[in-house]
Amino acid sequence: MSSAGNLNIVVSLDGGRSLTARVENTRPRAAAVLVGRHVDEVLRMVPVLFSLCGRAQGIAARAAVAAARGEACAPSIEDERAISCEAAQEHLWRLLLDWPTRFGRLPQRVRFAHLHHRLAQVNDTAAAFDVGGVLLDLVAKELLSGFFLSMREPANLAEFVSATRYGGFVGETLAELIEAGRWTPEGDKVAPLLPPHTAQEWAQMLGGTLPAPEFDRAPAWHGGASPVVCETGALARQSRSPLVAALLGYGHRIAARVFAQVVDLSDHASRLRHPLARDMQPCFDAAPLGEGAGLACVETSRGVLLHALRLEGDIVADYHIIAPTEWNFAPGGAFMQEATGWEAEGRDAALARLDWLALSLDPCVAFTVTQEAAADA
Repeated sequence: MSSAGNLNIVVSLDGGRSLTARVENTRPRAAAVLVGRHVDEVLRMVPVLFSLCGRAQGIAARAAVAAARGEACAPSIEDERAISCEAAQEHLWRLLLDWPTRFGRLPQRVRFAHLHHRLAQVNDTAAAFDVGGVLLDLVAKELLSGFFLSMREPANLAEFVSATRYGGFVGETLAELIEAGRWTPEGDKVAPLLPPHTAQEWAQMLGGTLPAPEFDRAPAWHGGASPVVCETGALARQSRSPLVAALLGYGHRIAARVFAQVVDLSDHASRLRHPLARDMQPCFDAAPLGEGAGLACVETSRGVLLHALRLEGDIVADYHIIAPTEWNFAPGGAFMQEATGWEAEGRDAALARLDWLALSLDPCVAFTVTQEAAADA
């Protein structure tokens, strides 16, 4: 997905039992190269500095600068369109290219390339409306068609699997994940889902100041007696969707994440067809963060993206970027909570399950899952 660093996931196994896991995050701290530069140069650099979510990153930077200057910065139709097109491209990458190969099927390269190109070319209301319709058709045919055959929701997991298999390749992926078994950590211990927050709420949580450097790599929500590392992303946004909630209830959290990505894709299609709808969460928000400082939060395909910066005149004096991957792969985060405390049929099944878990959390860089050498275990 990106050449900017990797997530090296190293696990120790006893047969099919996952004992320990650690994540070596080699992603560079991209914000460091922005400090000391003129703000106009920074705003030009940010969209091209990131190989993924460049549009969302650029909008976050612009909104954070506006907040630092005390200027209003509300989402425009063009902003929402850019974020939704980009998020749709990222979801399609996972659904059409990455997930099929996990189960021995060919990636849908031609279909992906066609849709990716159409989304990249959207530059007006009519084109956005049309491609939004194409995405909704894709969701209906490739996942939900089996659920349309019944007047009620599936009564049990067997009916759920049957309905997904009636759909296309996305449905097949979900069926394979469900039939692979329910692997939940002992005690059903999982990271809580990060609810939506306004930029002002983020600013209050941070105490009205820029985050500490360690927050950039290991963020946590400080809203109670102790900090909480939450899961962000499609599942956090779509957990109340009935069929996603059903999968969570059955204990199939990985499949629930994939289903949530499809529901999220349909939401972005809806935004393209009906922009700035009042009953949809704003695609971004911004707030001041002390004198000369500002914060912006953008909902990307992978979860909430935070930019926080401080200006001294027109020079960027400090900059922090907290990507969704930092939440989901942080110590005590979603991956670490679910990576251990269960047993698969054998070593290969355990490694496959860990690969699926990482992929379902949609990191913004490439990742590897390897077994720790016996001498190092």
